Amino acid sequence: MSPPPAPPAQRGFFAPALGLVALFAALGPAVGGAVFIPLALVAEAQTQAAAHIGWIAGLIGHAFVLVPAYIIGFLPAAFTGLAYALYDAWAPPTAPRALGAGIIGALFAHGLYLWLVQAGTAMVGWVRFDLGDGAGNVVYDWTAGEFDASLYHALIASGAIAAFACAAAARLLGLSMRD
Repeated sequence: MSPPPAPPAQRGFFAPALGLVALFAALGPAVGGAVFIPLALVAEAQTQAAAHIGWIAGLIGHAFVLVPAYIIGFLPAAFTGLAYALYDAWAPPTAPRALGAGIIGALFAHGLYLWLVQAGTAMVGWVRFDLGDGAGNVVYDWTAGEFDASLYHALIASGAIAAFACAAAARLLGLSMRD
């Protein structure tokens, strides 16, 4: 009589979670920054001429958007990776991993947007206090209205796309908790 088979080896949580956080922090801002400009241009473009001019500017802007994408998006991407690691460890094996990551990425992008709104409001107050109401109104006009709404939608979509791409890359690299 042979002994019962040993249970499958359980992977630890912390090593794959640390790998997921590092992957999301490294890859997330790059993917989010790369898709943000085209999404913002699609959301903003009202005419075909504006779309063609915008695509040319968008190609040039991709080189410059990666620096602010990493400055602003590094911590939200790392926290998205941590939340995804918790989701990956908790969710049943049949749960959609990349789709869940996309939802988590959109939620963290919304949180980033709320933080940026608060920082923008503080900046408008600072400009109005130091430079007067005229300059404050100019800054307010750049951060409010339709322009602001289209950038909000582009930010949410780019956060979801970046998290989806990071989760797919994590699965390919074997960083999933349930392999």
